[in-house]
Amino acid sequence: MTLKEFLISRVRLFFILVTLILLATSILGGIVAPEQDIKYYQLMSPIVIAGLCVLPTCVTYFKKEPTPGQYFLRCGIQLILIEAVVMLFLTPPDGGSVSRPLFYVLIGVTVLMIYAAATALLWLNKYRESRELTEQLKKLQGEK
Repeated sequence: MTLKEFLISRVRLFFILVTLILLATSILGGIVAPEQDIKYYQLMSPIVIAGLCVLPTCVTYFKKEPTPGQYFLRCGIQLILIEAVVMLFLTPPDGGSVSRPLFYVLIGVTVLMIYAAATALLWLNKYRESRELTEQLKKLQGEK
């Protein structure tokens, strides 16, 4: 993967994360602190969190194809770094309906679910692109 392709995939990941974080924020906010109102400046937090979560994904950049062990090790490191970023950034709301430890467990599970969903969406996009490329190659081979 070239650096340009990697950076384009990070931009795609950013927008996927913003969407998934907005969805998770609205669901968790309704559970943890349904009586609280949000301010307009708080609408920027999913964008900031997504931006901070894209940074640790840079550990998965490879100039050449990694071995499965290298890939899974780096994905594990990436997930730990993302969890750390989110846990440091978020604090439980005042007067929330859940305890502090439960809040962090909910956030940890939510980050894991968002990570899995974003990874699946990126994989599906790569799979679709590879199938299209394969079909184009088959057409070219059939013309000769």
